[in-house]
Amino acid sequence: MVKEMKPRHDITLEYESNLSHQRRWKLTVEWLKQFDIKGKGLSLDCGDWTPMTTYIMGKFKILMINSNHNLDSYYGNKGCLYDNAFVFEVIEHLLNPLVFMTYLKNNVSKKGYVYLSTPIFRPKFMRNKECHFHEFNYNELCHLIDVAGFKIVNEKIINQTRWYYAFTGFRPLLRVLGFGRTILLRLKRK
Repeated sequence: MVKEMKPRHDITLEYESNLSHQRRWKLTVEWLKQFDIKGKGLSLDCGDWTPMTTYIMGKFKILMINSNHNLDSYYGNKGCLYDNAFVFEVIEHLLNPLVFMTYLKNNVSKKGYVYLSTPIFRPKFMRNKECHFHEFNYNELCHLIDVAGFKIVNEKIINQTRWYYAFTGFRPLLRVLGFGRTILLRLKRK
């Protein structure tokens, strides 16, 4: 019998209050502050609305719309070019991330950027098989980005796990040691 996958987390108060998510959001926002994020038009937040979405809108004074949560069948607003797209912790949940990345290439303006994050460097036994269809190593992720028509402009790897979690189990210890980090990428169309 095949175990049913639930390819996404519901954004609930419990999810938002998770210290690991809050730390990842904080580190992501700190990374974003180095860029002069602008937009006179619309920016796209991919996935569900989170407190980080609201913060980004206020911090950078941009107009943001939100995609629906089913990005495997998302075709967005026809003819709308986005100034920015924020794709945080999304592509690992998609059945075919290349289809969505190609959609972004065709719908982000030539001067626009895609800001993306995803888990990386996880050994196979640590991967989240219940809700992640894909987890990438660095080379696989770079290949996906290249085939979709983007180039990496900036990148940073963050570790959202704090040292005191290392003593709570084997998997948390591996996370602290660098297995299961998150990569932050700023992409531009080729």
